[in-house]
Amino acid sequence: MIHFAGKYSSDFEQGLLANANAGGENVHRGIILGALLGAEAGERGIPEHLKTGLKDFASIQEEIENFKRSVLSRTEAAM
Repeated sequence: MIHFAGKYSSDFEQGLLANANAGGENVHRGIILGALLGAEAGERGIPEHLKTGLKDFASIQEEIENFKRSVLSRTEAAM
């Protein structure tokens, strides 16, 4: 996992594909690798088709937006 994280730190999608193609315990490794590569890439670095292609994309997107609004309102209230 560390190998993939280092080698593919600048290419989110290729890192996930390399992990899947490596076989073995790729699901567990992929969860952690996806979190690391996603943190490095940020929202803009993750290809749109990997987000919008999710089965429940609309409800996931709504949940994310609600969370962001909640955090922002708490931050503004604390100021």
